[in-house]
Amino acid sequence: MLNLCKALGKRGHDVTLAYQKPPFTVEDSFEKRILKEGVKSTSQFHLDHALKFYRPSSIRKNLCDILNLTNYLRRERVDILNVHQSHDHILGGIAARRSKAPVIVIRTDHKRDPLKTNLGNRLLISKLTDGMITFSERARKEDAEHFGFPLERIGRVFPALDLNRYDPQRKFKNMRSVFGIGLDEMIIGMVARFQKYRRTEVFLEAVKTIIKESPNIKVLLVGRSSQMEESVIRPMKRLGIEPWVVLGGYRTDDYIDTLACMDIFVFLMAGSDGTARALREAMAMGKPPVVADRGILPELVENGVSGLVVKDSPETLAEALLQLLRNRELRMALGEAAYQKAHREFRLDRQGEAVEKFYQEMMSLGKWKKS
Repeated sequence: MLNLCKALGKRGHDVTLAYQKPPFTVEDSFEKRILKEGVKSTSQFHLDHALKFYRPSSIRKNLCDILNLTNYLRRERVDILNVHQSHDHILGGIAARRSKAPVIVIRTDHKRDPLKTNLGNRLLISKLTDGMITFSERARKEDAEHFGFPLERIGRVFPALDLNRYDPQRKFKNMRSVFGIGLDEMIIGMVARFQKYRRTEVFLEAVKTIIKESPNIKVLLVGRSSQMEESVIRPMKRLGIEPWVVLGGYRTDDYIDTLACMDIFVFLMAGSDGTARALREAMAMGKPPVVADRGILPELVENGVSGLVVKDSPETLAEALLQLLRNRELRMALGEAAYQKAHREFRLDRQGEAVEKFYQEMMSLGKWKKS
């Protein structure tokens, strides 16, 4: 959201980002990032949690937000109100309809899967939505089908990265020495919150097969999760592959350095945000990816061109990884193609241009009324 506001601002639009102030002082916050980037913003709204009838203050804050946002939309003569989660969709959608102004309400779907077809989402889409943005063509088509929403009112926009951060040619910290990995060992990396649904165990089962042919590897798992014991530690011990697995933990200052030390990158399922950020970052660093044929992943990686797309069984995953381990030229070619695709399609300015175009199309179509 912050990057999009920056990109649209550079294109000459008057963009204001509404956010909730942190309730107490913290080392890092969304507010600090907004102020650092110099994005025009407002914290005048509560943007409290969803309505909770057992908390009278929640009801009061939400009603205040609807009234204040209604007046804000009128006063500022807002053309587009882009909402991102269900709660701000409720507040913004009601305020936009109450304002009687020609403001267009657009919902951006950040989730891994298409929106759930529950009663709440059906009401939101049918009553309080004029357009939608999603990151996946699959989600675009399914959302249109599930909600009876016109396909031309759903835009598919690739997520973006600040690509200035990702330069494979610059000098990096020696993370091999940090992790105790030898210079002659190939590193297969994965970055994720290691919850069970991320299918790390499938990857680890593939590793057991791989080391029979290529024992001179290390698997570098970067991230953390409250489910690490269940999703990583126990399977690793059960499979007897502990000597080949390095738990890199959660990285902050040296995260890009950590990506840089990997030779191959594996990604089996996007997280709850659906944009597969870690995969896109690895591609921007020129790492050849092996991904599962799930969700948005085949749309980010073109099989045989910018990576390998496989059914995520231990057998097919092991076969794909062994193919890359055996063939340095293939690794280099796929890594270079991944780099080119990332720096061509994940650009902030390209995302800003695509969203701008979609906004203009929605303003031309006007408000949507379900027939």
